[in-house]
Amino acid sequence: MAIQLLLVLLFVLNDLLIWIGVFYNKFRWYRFPAPVIFLIILFLMVYVNQPRFEMDFFWWRVVGMAAIVIGVGVMIWARWAFKKAGVESIGLPQTLVTYGPYQYVRHPQYLGFIFLSVGWFWVWSAVYAFYFGLIIVFLIWLSAYLEEKLILEKKFGKQYLEYRQQTGMFWLK
Repeated sequence: MAIQLLLVLLFVLNDLLIWIGVFYNKFRWYRFPAPVIFLIILFLMVYVNQPRFEMDFFWWRVVGMAAIVIGVGVMIWARWAFKKAGVESIGLPQTLVTYGPYQYVRHPQYLGFIFLSVGWFWVWSAVYAFYFGLIIVFLIWLSAYLEEKLILEKKFGKQYLEYRQQTGMFWLK
């Protein structure tokens, strides 16, 4: 269990380095290894020796794989919308993207990562990884919330507030 806690702390550190890069325009090189580090953390979290849930493992895997596919699909769709708008995926946005998946939810990249994470934990049915995965989902929500309050509302003002009233943070409104 100590190893999973260490991995969660690495997740937080990774997220902090991304935020430092966004706010202070430092560690620009880190935008490339950051997503890889997130995936490595997810990968390692389920492989550490730990108890497994004793349920119908086949259906956990089926549902988990479906969640992973949906998550990756949403992330690719969101990345495509950013590219189409000429916006970098990491850094302060210059344009408010409101089409593609962004017409339905405000944070489809985070939503895709949540689906990917939860699906991964379901596939492996690892007890500690699942519980620490809930902490990671909370940290993803916190990042999205802070992004809205500290960046998007200040940068886009009334335009963003109107957009926020029309779309849900992670779910359809």
